[in-house]
Amino acid sequence: MRTLGSSPASLAQSSWSLLSNALGGAYAKLDMLEKAEELKEHARRRGAKPNGKTLEIFMDSYLQKGNFKSTVDCLDEAISMGRWNGEKWVPSSKIIDIMMRNFEQEKDVDGAEEFLEILKKSMESPGVEVFESLTRTYAATGRISSAMLRRLKMENVQVSEGTQKLLEAISEE
Repeated sequence: MRTLGSSPASLAQSSWSLLSNALGGAYAKLDMLEKAEELKEHARRRGAKPNGKTLEIFMDSYLQKGNFKSTVDCLDEAISMGRWNGEKWVPSSKIIDIMMRNFEQEKDVDGAEEFLEILKKSMESPGVEVFESLTRTYAATGRISSAMLRRLKMENVQVSEGTQKLLEAISEE
């Protein structure tokens, strides 16, 4: 069906996007990630863009495989694109929790900080759990953060007593 103001080319483009999103998502769900990625790349070359739901499916597949770099890339893309209706796309708390746990386990402060910056594009405050995890990550690496206390005050985040003690240990203030 053709809508007013829609050209045949834009309708074909829209149909291609819908088809590639559905098929790419199905491949990813069936653990055929390589095939899904090939289709996603082919669709991009033809001008189609993945939607937020398709990217969520890719993220779940990447997480299951332990591919955290691709998960972050997908998450960043989904946040940058937003939702089809113009609203912000916000990652699920499950994805955020898994990612922060990974950064903690890997003692990857830089990755956690980069992830936090990406999250801030889609939400005002990532929440106390994210900042507590970030604090534990700093503590696990022995890195000092002179700005962490100030940062939490600016974000108006109230952390647990245990995290407060870690903050004091990692802060130079």
